Amino acid sequence: MTVGIVGAGPAGLVIAHLLQRNHIPYVLLDRSPAGAVGQQPKAGVVEYRTARLLTAENLPLEFVAENHRCEFRTPDESAVIDYARLTGGRPHYLYPQHHLVARLHETLVEAGGDLRCGQTVTAVKPGPDGVELIVTPDDGEPYTLDCDMAIGCDGSHSVVAASMPGLIVSEQRFPVRWLAVIANAPPLEPHTIYAAHPRGFAGQMRRDPEHTRYYLEVPASDTAADWPQERIRIELATRLVVGDRLDGVPFADLSFLDLRVRVARHLQDGPLYLAGDAAHLITPAGGKGVNMAIQDAIELAAGLRDLYGDSKEGGRLARYSATRLPRVWRHQEFSNLMLSLFNAGRAAEDQGAAGTSFSYGLRRAHVDQVMNDPDYSRWFARAYVGVDDAR
Repeated sequence: MTVGIVGAGPAGLVIAHLLQRNHIPYVLLDRSPAGAVGQQPKAGVVEYRTARLLTAENLPLEFVAENHRCEFRTPDESAVIDYARLTGGRPHYLYPQHHLVARLHETLVEAGGDLRCGQTVTAVKPGPDGVELIVTPDDGEPYTLDCDMAIGCDGSHSVVAASMPGLIVSEQRFPVRWLAVIANAPPLEPHTIYAAHPRGFAGQMRRDPEHTRYYLEVPASDTAADWPQERIRIELATRLVVGDRLDGVPFADLSFLDLRVRVARHLQDGPLYLAGDAAHLITPAGGKGVNMAIQDAIELAAGLRDLYGDSKEGGRLARYSATRLPRVWRHQEFSNLMLSLFNAGRAAEDQGAAGTSFSYGLRRAHVDQVMNDPDYSRWFARAYVGVDDAR
């Protein structure tokens, strides 16, 4: 018998590394072929707390590139918040998620981990003695894998979550989405920029010295055909208030991020467990998604170590939902606050003339509080960088 992990994203790979190190039998299954793991471009800001947790576990990741400041802009003013200074020198770390996944995948294979790519789990059948996973490989016949338990790290359409009897979720969908592109050019400023503009949100996220990720708030019905490069360039320049500084900059990897949130009421049901996007979805606002997934994984792996270790103690694993859900909701609350700072997300009846809508006025009030209230700024900095409950 073994632990079945479905999905080789950040959560699944972290769990697999920690089980491998503790000689706990597992199999990690992912539907993508081996060459595709870690190839899809994604964002990736690692919280101070998450970096410390990963470092304490001696996982093969180096956190070098730091981000210390963020800027809130409106058409009338801007303010740069040095959140690292407000938190005693604690930064964010720049580690794009697909690079993190690729690194964890490579080192797990080198360590002899049981990672099986091109294997789609089509059904999960929990029973009194464990779980049956029905697996269809890309190049063969379906087979059954017997496991003690199954951990769903398989994203928002999780087959493990769908197999949980009576799964209940809380969810919400926003009426806009974010367009994301990669600019093949250095960032305009050496820090994160959030722009609250009457035309909608725009953001600059640092990636590496030669590439920058940009976001634009767009209607939920828009497609790539609605956004040729010149329109993207004009909207970014307008909302970020940067004049002609983006002229001639090429953009690549256009994608859309739907703004929806979801939290499962329970992250475990008998021999089934959820982590990462299978357990909860969060908006990109605040950069909490990959951090939540990794924190789930480390807590779940710690419970498995206790259960399979010398003590055979299952209390921590049994408390997994109770431990993680309050922290998940805390992240959701902060992400929702960030969304209110710079995302219109407004209903059709709130489409007043530029700068006159009620929601735009509320956003200006939030930004003013972050800019000018020292106590609020300090709280914001700690929650933003991930040190509000770290030591």
